[in-house]
Amino acid sequence: MTLSKAAPGSGHRIIACKACGNERCKLETMGLVPGECVNVISSSASGLIVEVKHSRLALSLEAADSLIVS
Repeated sequence: MTLSKAAPGSGHRIIACKACGNERCKLETMGLVPGECVNVISSSASGLIVEVKHSRLALSLEAADSLIVS
């Protein structure tokens, strides 16, 4: 399942990242790497608010769709 499909209030572990190049580097810099736990705070038509490593991040749906979670 991709992170973009995750329900608000749910916690997941990142398994893989399908992004390439600069987009992948940007996600990795924010701490969104395989093995990391992510909690979905809220979801809307424009994107998600997630918590990773005690920080809240806003992600576009495209960025969230590139992250495979369990």
